[in-house]
Amino acid sequence: MTIPSGAPESSSAALPFRATVTLSLLFTTGLLLFALGCGSNGSSVTGPYSTASLKGSYVVRLSGNDTFIDGNNNLQTESYTETLVMTADGAGNLTGVEDFNSSLPASGFTPGTAFTGNYQLGRDGNGTMQINFSAPASGQINLSFTLASTTKFYIVEADAFANFSANASGVGVKQDATAFAAIPNGTFVLRVHQTPQTTVSSATVGAITFISANSGTAILDVLRNDAFLPQLTLNSISTGLPDSNGRGTLVYTDSSAVQTAFQYYVVDANTFWLMGSENTKLSIGNAERMANGSLAMNGNFAFGSSGDTDSTLGAARSVGVFTANAGAITAGALDSVLDGAFDEPFTGTFTQNNARVDATITPTGGSPIQEIIWMVSPSRAFFFFVANNKVEDGTIDMQTQNTFANSDVNTQFGYALVMDGFNSSNLLTRVGTLQADGNGNLALNEEANSFVPGSLPGLINDPGTLPGTYQVRSDGRVSAAISTLSSNLILYMVSPGQAYILQNDPNVALSGQISLQTSP
Repeated sequence: MTIPSGAPESSSAALPFRATVTLSLLFTTGLLLFALGCGSNGSSVTGPYSTASLKGSYVVRLSGNDTFIDGNNNLQTESYTETLVMTADGAGNLTGVEDFNSSLPASGFTPGTAFTGNYQLGRDGNGTMQINFSAPASGQINLSFTLASTTKFYIVEADAFANFSANASGVGVKQDATAFAAIPNGTFVLRVHQTPQTTVSSATVGAITFISANSGTAILDVLRNDAFLPQLTLNSISTGLPDSNGRGTLVYTDSSAVQTAFQYYVVDANTFWLMGSENTKLSIGNAERMANGSLAMNGNFAFGSSGDTDSTLGAARSVGVFTANAGAITAGALDSVLDGAFDEPFTGTFTQNNARVDATITPTGGSPIQEIIWMVSPSRAFFFFVANNKVEDGTIDMQTQNTFANSDVNTQFGYALVMDGFNSSNLLTRVGTLQADGNGNLALNEEANSFVPGSLPGLINDPGTLPGTYQVRSDGRVSAAISTLSSNLILYMVSPGQAYILQNDPNVALSGQISLQTSP
């Protein structure tokens, strides 16, 4: 597989994650001060946040790419996944451990690297972190983040140095430590995306029932090596007890005789995250407890998905809406960068057996597309598209209202925003705040990190306030234009406080999500 490359510019970063480089990296004081100064983006917005707004135990995951000069003065490039479990003391100090997996066989999976660090947070909810690693690996990274609430933030890497540059994005959420005492128990709906080093990507959606440490059942739909493997079961499962940071191990072998190994991270009793722990197999996933009672897919839904083609990581990205009722899908609208779809109508049909939904959608003038959907609850689901040339998976959320208007996109402080992907020149991430006045006017305060794999250094850009406009359609589709950035920013609203976002410009594959900032 290849990753798009080119010259610097401000756009987005691709799907894989970032881990710690296992050599000590040298940074000059001036460069560090530059990195730490990024984050508030020149915003004139005054919000209710301060460093004290981030306090407690958080699990943070990032994926992306980096390029570095190793100890033998060789230029190395890797994709990576990285999960940090950290404690923030509310006074600017961090402690924790990191698990890291690299696409480089010589690096592979490195668990349990201890770190300390510091952070600062501005009134607008934009902040910075500096992480200092110790054994078994050493080094330092700088991160920029935007607070959505005291329990959730979006985060990107902000390193662009002469000997090390990285581009990655992710999210952090607060943990409930009372859930660390036992392994997961009960039925969880699972979604995993994996990018192996030597083969095409794979995706899994399904349900696992945890019975004991070495006992469980599952029904898993898998897209692997361009083949659809429906409703696999388990040959074996092993689940380790979480440690004091909520980190445990999960290994299972499915009925196609393929074993998959993870570190899992407890968020709370109903949610845990997954990161692959097999060398060079970069995977991330979510598991959410299946709701009791009826799981019928019925109502208006918004969705967002991303993934890879057989040749290019991060090239498949879609957002949209549809209405589901009694086996029929109507009022569908789709924006997709891979297919060049722009507000494309679609209809479809589906059959449902308990939590599993087998759907077929047909875009106007297009060919039918099969989707496998697993309902977490009547209002949330995981899914993937069944295709032999791409692996694209995502989430579906029920819209909280039947119609939307400009006045529903309105902020007191802002929306926290994160986007990643690439344009014709380079990989790119964005993080920051998006203000909306309810009357069609926007203001974006972002930090953009653009990066060409195999080329040093990257470019971190804080452009200041970027004005824009937007228009909301009744089904929740928002068309927005931001000065100097894009005239084709598309959002699909789940609620006035949540949306999927896509930049639908030619030669751009950039998407993400926004969440309304709430007071501490």
